[in-house]
Amino acid sequence: MMKAGNILCQKGLVFLLLFFTIGVQAQQVKLQVTPTTLEKDTLPGVTLQLYSLPDTLLLQSLVVRQFPAVLMVAPHTKYLIKLSATGFEQLEKQVAVGEQPIDISLVLQRKNTTLKAVTVVSAKRLVTQEDDKTIIHAEMLANTSTNAYELLEKTPGAIVDQDGNIYLNSTTPAIVYINGREMKMSASDISSFLKSLPAGSISKIEIIRTPSAMYDAAASGGIVNIVLKKGMSVGTTGNINVRYDQGVYGAASAGLSLTKGMGRVRTYLTYQYMHRHYYEDINSDRRLQADTLLAQSSTTKYFSGNHYVGAGLDFAWTPKLNLTYDLRFTGTRDNNQAISLNEISKQGDQHAFMDSHTAIDNKGRSTVLTNTLAMRYKIDSASSVWANEVEYTRFNSSGTQSYATNYDLPAHAPIAGYGSLSHHAQAVNFKSDLSLSIFYRLTLEAGLKLSRATDKNETHYFSQQGGAPVVPDTFQTTAYRYTGNITSAYTQLTKRVYGFILKAGLRFENTAITGNQSIPRPASFGIQRNDLFPYLYIRRNLFTIFGYPLTGNAIYRKSITRPDFDALNPAPRFIDQYTYETGNSALKPQLTANYEVNATYDDFPVFAIGMNDASCAFSRVTYKDEQTGIAYRTWDNIGSYRELYARLFGGLPSGRKYFMYMGVQCNYVDYQGAYQGAPLQYKRTSWSFFTGHSLKASPTMSFNLNGWMYVNGFRLFNELKTMGQLNLSVTKNAFHNKVNIIVSANDLLKTNKSLFTINQGPVQVSGARIQDSRRVGITLKYNFGTVRTEEKKPAFVVPETTP
Repeated sequence: MMKAGNILCQKGLVFLLLFFTIGVQAQQVKLQVTPTTLEKDTLPGVTLQLYSLPDTLLLQSLVVRQFPAVLMVAPHTKYLIKLSATGFEQLEKQVAVGEQPIDISLVLQRKNTTLKAVTVVSAKRLVTQEDDKTIIHAEMLANTSTNAYELLEKTPGAIVDQDGNIYLNSTTPAIVYINGREMKMSASDISSFLKSLPAGSISKIEIIRTPSAMYDAAASGGIVNIVLKKGMSVGTTGNINVRYDQGVYGAASAGLSLTKGMGRVRTYLTYQYMHRHYYEDINSDRRLQADTLLAQSSTTKYFSGNHYVGAGLDFAWTPKLNLTYDLRFTGTRDNNQAISLNEISKQGDQHAFMDSHTAIDNKGRSTVLTNTLAMRYKIDSASSVWANEVEYTRFNSSGTQSYATNYDLPAHAPIAGYGSLSHHAQAVNFKSDLSLSIFYRLTLEAGLKLSRATDKNETHYFSQQGGAPVVPDTFQTTAYRYTGNITSAYTQLTKRVYGFILKAGLRFENTAITGNQSIPRPASFGIQRNDLFPYLYIRRNLFTIFGYPLTGNAIYRKSITRPDFDALNPAPRFIDQYTYETGNSALKPQLTANYEVNATYDDFPVFAIGMNDASCAFSRVTYKDEQTGIAYRTWDNIGSYRELYARLFGGLPSGRKYFMYMGVQCNYVDYQGAYQGAPLQYKRTSWSFFTGHSLKASPTMSFNLNGWMYVNGFRLFNELKTMGQLNLSVTKNAFHNKVNIIVSANDLLKTNKSLFTINQGPVQVSGARIQDSRRVGITLKYNFGTVRTEEKKPAFVVPETTP
């Protein structure tokens, strides 16, 4: 039986949806465009093209001979106007249409035929806000980053921990999307994939803190959508790039990118090779008993080689029908070697009574192949669209692990082991989305999505003590299979009335997850459930400041967090003789309700305050086996929590030389539940700060500085001391912007150190985790082909460093 609160919520949504359908009939708005020239010349004919934003879908294309040109467009929509005429430079202009007619005059400039090349330096906003989505234009950040992981570390408002989890406004990690589609991989595999994805292949990053009913409900921590670059509209363009980084160890990458547009067809091809060598140190002290201390110090050296290929085809079959195909392939070879020193001593005794060291060697290979086929059909001129896509992703990894523990004090026969690991995963997704602009100022969105993911994991281990025969290791030898099917459908209505934009949606999801373990002993589990997830969004312009609107937004949504493959897989993973990791097949999904109000200034985020209310919350925990004293990391449902957060964000307009932004976020979390059977009452307040500065010293040289700081941090019951990172880069353009030289330094002050403490239940651990994060690098990039031009925007923009 449904709870009374859910019934009231559903009735309220039905009432809202009915209310939205009542109102005054919508009328299209007149957009009047008048092309002119500086010399007031007579223009025999101008080609005018109108695109919808942000998807840049072509709505109208006509040759205008009598001015002004009159277009009828939908209200409360953003458009891109392109003008071109023989002997004149192409001109682009973005227009935000409200409810009143707009009359704009655009001045065309004659082409300069005496120059060999004309370079138009464009300007983009670094950060913009579109409804409930924050868009980070990634080019400036990508120029100083090696891979997507490093780029996300520099993204304003996002905190990335050393395991690759991304946090936006919650203690729950965000879901990672690539080109609008979720990566159906485990957290550790996604982290590895981000480190293998070239930063230069990224066009922009979309941060969706409170996703609407259109998105999967399994995004309690929000969504980070990484949008990859594709082909340009005309001509042939490309670049060749080479980069070298030096920290304690070196890293190098090289690649090329080609795009070609001809008629109705656009194609692109990207290849990048990366070789990385870096290290990680972990030092920790753990209480085994009240008077017994285990001190551990480990150093791991990582070696990896990675090939990335991206290719795609975009075909405009008709002015209304568009077909696309995208392919991405990543192949990685890894090798890491670790040495761990272990000492056990009594409190007050300066000498250890047990001393050992462990050597671990891991080798592996992995591939990720993704194929996406999409169709987009423009139904009418009022932004009505029907979009369909099917995607297939295959992930394969295999590896070996060998380890040996030698006991120095007291003398003991060494223990050695080795094994093989294999992991194979597949994911198939189909979705169909319909957006209709209908009567009474109403927009209807509806869609269907089918997702299926399968994982197969096998490990085979053997162990040997001293000179004894080699025997199978039954503890670490496992075979496990996982299947997840998610079927979902949603409907969403948007209505503009009395200056408000009201959006209400409802999403249904059926969850069917099964897991089967065949080795070491048969075991199975399953999750079968149906859920409804409501969504409500209200937006209104409050007032204007210096001619730009301050807009208020209010959002409510409900979401679910399902345990992934790693969290459910019961197979133990060897860390050292005192620690191992394992999943928990009894985990239950977490349900979260989110409430937020925020404000934007000229589509720039400035303020937000909200609350996350979670039930059946699960988290990574560190428990202690009372019989063996060994600590093991696992996942468990620990109760419920309530999290309050507030965020401030601001900046200065770019002007001609200087641009800056800065922000702060405060999180307060209150947990109530149980931790390894003991009552849990836990509260903590954490702060995160971030900033960025850009100085254009000359038309061809710019300086960029960005950084973040995390104070009194909290990650999965790890209490963190103050940490942060400061990054600096200098960009020099030469030969008419054909050559870009970027010198960068990451973690200048070497402050990206994780000093952590765990003090829950019987587990008391403190330590430090340090990575090879302070690095100096240089990038050389050669650009060739035609160059698109863009209109320069007035506020909160940063100059592009490449054409």
